[in-house]
Amino acid sequence: MIAYAMNGQPLPLLNGFPLRLVVPGWYSTYWVKMLNDIEVLDHPDDNFWMSKAYLIPDTPQANITPGQTGVKMVPINRMVPRSFFTNLTNDQNVAAGKPQTVRGIAFGGDAGVRDVSVSSDGGATWVSARLGHDHGKYSFRQWETHLIPKAGPMVLKIKATNTAGAVQPDAANWNTAGFMRNVVESITLMAS
Repeated sequence: MIAYAMNGQPLPLLNGFPLRLVVPGWYSTYWVKMLNDIEVLDHPDDNFWMSKAYLIPDTPQANITPGQTGVKMVPINRMVPRSFFTNLTNDQNVAAGKPQTVRGIAFGGDAGVRDVSVSSDGGATWVSARLGHDHGKYSFRQWETHLIPKAGPMVLKIKATNTAGAVQPDAANWNTAGFMRNVVESITLMAS
């Protein structure tokens, strides 16, 4: 899709005026700003960015062992699910024994958000959060849950599952460029 306006106004320069290519579900390397012409190719582009810079290992989750060589590389492409806390930060103090709202956003990558799960015990158990309105498979989706913190530190974790079944992994992937990071997010709250 080609964007020419935002919020009823011409597209601002910082957002890609006069035109911007929008490729939902794919990483921003494909979201070309300041578009002035389109060239259709029947093969992958061989410019520096697509042949050298924006490459990922052709492995599950684009993951390799640090220092590993000889791995087939492919251009980065479809996004992976990810979720974020939006109302709490790491090491934040909260009231023990009182209801605490936990909120955030999630996206499903190249599919919609099916579930957002929250753990308040460091990942030992998980419960589904209440999902906000579904604005479409490429949109952020708000989520919310409530808990009552016990006194002391509490490790909160959050993970999204998309409608295709892809889930944020418990362990971070590794590749030389750091692309496609979508490990389960974690924060520690201090309840007193």
